[in-house]
Amino acid sequence: MAHDLVIKNGTVIDGTGSPAFQADVAVDGEKIVAIGKNLGTGKKEIDAKGHVVAPGFIDSHTHMDAFVVQYPNGNPVVNYGVTSIVIGDCGASCSPVPPQAEPRKVLVAYLRRVLDKYVDDKDWKWNTFGEYLNYLEGKVAINVLPLMPHSPVRLTVMGEAAYGREATPEELHQMKEMVREGMELGAIGFSTSPRGGPAIHAGTPSTFATHQEIIELANVAAEYKGCFQFNGFQMILQPESGVPEMLTKIHGLQIGNEFRVRPGAKAAGMKSIQYMQEAQQRGQDIHGVVIPYQHIRRFNLDDSFIFNGLPTWETIKNAGDLREKLKDKETRRRLEQERIACQGKLEFAEWLGWDRLVFEHVEKPELKKLEGKNVEEIARLTEKAPVDAFFDTWLEDDLNSQLLYHGLANAHPELLAEMIKSDTSLIGTDVGAHLDRFFWHGAPTRVLGYWRREKNLFSLEQAVHKLTGFPAQKLRLNRGVLKEGMPADVTVFDADKIDDLVSKKLPATVDAQEVKRHPPGMKAVVVNGATVVEDGQCIDVFPGKVRRQQLCIAS
Repeated sequence: MAHDLVIKNGTVIDGTGSPAFQADVAVDGEKIVAIGKNLGTGKKEIDAKGHVVAPGFIDSHTHMDAFVVQYPNGNPVVNYGVTSIVIGDCGASCSPVPPQAEPRKVLVAYLRRVLDKYVDDKDWKWNTFGEYLNYLEGKVAINVLPLMPHSPVRLTVMGEAAYGREATPEELHQMKEMVREGMELGAIGFSTSPRGGPAIHAGTPSTFATHQEIIELANVAAEYKGCFQFNGFQMILQPESGVPEMLTKIHGLQIGNEFRVRPGAKAAGMKSIQYMQEAQQRGQDIHGVVIPYQHIRRFNLDDSFIFNGLPTWETIKNAGDLREKLKDKETRRRLEQERIACQGKLEFAEWLGWDRLVFEHVEKPELKKLEGKNVEEIARLTEKAPVDAFFDTWLEDDLNSQLLYHGLANAHPELLAEMIKSDTSLIGTDVGAHLDRFFWHGAPTRVLGYWRREKNLFSLEQAVHKLTGFPAQKLRLNRGVLKEGMPADVTVFDADKIDDLVSKKLPATVDAQEVKRHPPGMKAVVVNGATVVEDGQCIDVFPGKVRRQQLCIAS
């Protein structure tokens, strides 16, 4: 009798880190039933000759809570081989929904800050966390690993008081019961953004919680062997924040988001790795989410963040004759000297050279030949010093150019490589948030292409393990490896062609067109035995699971 699916002639990399081998993979129903040679025919067959057959990739940090409703196929990550995503991160999600009007408005406003303006509560067909999972079940193509999010829980229990004060003992009890109910319904853990984290979360409900409240809520999730996810990763190196002490009192896996190197804080990268290694030796299972890219920032004259705070810039930026002042070569030299020396009260505390600065868009047709070039390239073309090439081009375009800086964070490639490779890190995309500047939906293929193939950071087997078996082990998932009896979450890709696309040309935003862009080299994606992507097309089948009981190893 034919199998439901046979993936033939491929090079199997099973996700454990073990060497690759030639084999076919047979699937019946939702499970892998055989891996080997001569497995017979399939009702559906995928010819994987010249391709790697690997487990589906696991995205350890997303904000796809509303995206999976808007794009149920799992775009934009399923295109890149992702079969399982974590949602509800950073204490932010679209469920539970507070019953009162004002707290509901606060939640929507918060989500629009974090997840961007496309969030609209008119689209919400649920109120409780359970209703949200019920809504998703049977309607998503990829597996969804939901966290119980602190801010919606707080708003539901406390109303307007959630963003003004500490919880009373009775309110904390109600929140603990809500987290307990969420875990029993299918959450994999609890998430929060404590006070002192990224500015985008400042003043949001979870930032008014005491550390004791966070500890007690997180440890309810830990009773179910659930994880704890928190934002503000940099606070692990700030004892005065109280976060390091708080973490010692929380049981189970701890995942910190924004494990990245900020401008002027290069030493924090290796210090963070060392902190996590030492904590792990003490029995504290802590990891940081790394996005395997340099961060970018777009800017223009109205937001000249690279100059803001420089003494000379602060003197001239509001002058009526700014253009005349910027023509003056002495003024330019002072600006460059101050920038290199990082003088003044700077918005951006590090300078790594003009080659990081790109003229992404210019207005004047005669300057279009310079579009997409960095200042060093323009300097060579125009035979000018970089500082003059920059200001001359900017002035010729009437200061209307759209500019792009590479290196807002993770500006040091050699350090980013250490962070990616470290056993203290998990790979995430942050997809669904900050849609105008976080184009990291290609993160798995960035690891397989740029970091593995071009930079030789990993062997192919190690790279696959980093994206599959390793996060699956940490998150206690019953997937992440190719093995008989395991759920059939599978990717089929060409290791020589796989590429993230996003690095070649950054989109203006992650919109309805961008989410459907497919990278080269991804032949097929299978979720729970059903083929959801094949030859650059998403297929409208929705086999994704949405509950811990289906996705995690039994307690």
